[in-house]
Amino acid sequence: MTEKDYFQLLMEETGCKRCEAELALSLSNNNLEKAITTIGSILKFITTFKIKINFPKENIYGLMHIVINMKTSEIVRFSITFSRNPAIYEIATSMDWFSYEKAIFSARLNSGAMEIYTKETEENLKVYIQKVLKEAIIISPEAISSIIKNFFYPTEVFIEIENEELNLTQFKKLPDYNLKQNSISSLDLDYNLGFIELDVKILKDNNGKPVKKIVEGDTVLSTIIDERDLTHYIAHLIGGIEDDNMCPIPAIVKKVTYKNDDFEIYLNYTPSIIGLAKVKNDIKIKVLEPKHQLWWKKILPW
Repeated sequence: MTEKDYFQLLMEETGCKRCEAELALSLSNNNLEKAITTIGSILKFITTFKIKINFPKENIYGLMHIVINMKTSEIVRFSITFSRNPAIYEIATSMDWFSYEKAIFSARLNSGAMEIYTKETEENLKVYIQKVLKEAIIISPEAISSIIKNFFYPTEVFIEIENEELNLTQFKKLPDYNLKQNSISSLDLDYNLGFIELDVKILKDNNGKPVKKIVEGDTVLSTIIDERDLTHYIAHLIGGIEDDNMCPIPAIVKKVTYKNDDFEIYLNYTPSIIGLAKVKNDIKIKVLEPKHQLWWKKILPW
């Protein structure tokens, strides 16, 4: 592979400029694998905005999370929820971005959640913010607050907002919540919002591994089949949707139990999101081999 190929691969995989690729390769003594790791700590162009919204006259409370690529002004992630329950307004914007986003999806399951209003508002607000951002000179908490207020005008709205700048590595690496080993239902989080269990389906393979031999630590392919409204949003969160369609995603087996002549297999997606698949005892399952994974995928988990 030539030096030009190295530059091109770095630029394609990380979205960096040529000068940034050159710097990363220089700092890593032209070691491509180290350069990909290095570039992640150099590129600090991701900003997350953790937002709380209050409509005082309507007694409506909302949480919003926006992740923006400051180089392109593109919205990378967007989530929102509205509720009649004032308890969600107690969630602190000081927590890390992933925890805040998880809190939003958890709040959608709680009493008082305004499901229809949230769905109607979410897409329209996202499109509106994206359009204004493309024309904005400066993207700041004050600017984001102003955009949101203009969207809801003339309704009176109070906004609390906190931003967090991240480099590429920080954004791609989810926080470490120090899960208890071999524990599914107990999560050591800084706050207690519970966890989400999804109904999932594990992909079969006639030449695969018999379900009876599946063990903790195996990596399998799964699709989300949960029918709850929340599923669509959670699937987006963990990469289970492509072009608005559910797609197979790898997951690590955390626990296998035998029940009623069938196997129940628990899969781990994130520290707070697990999947439960029920599999017939005569089924063979496709198990992914780590050695078949592209090496840069191990470094940058896109």
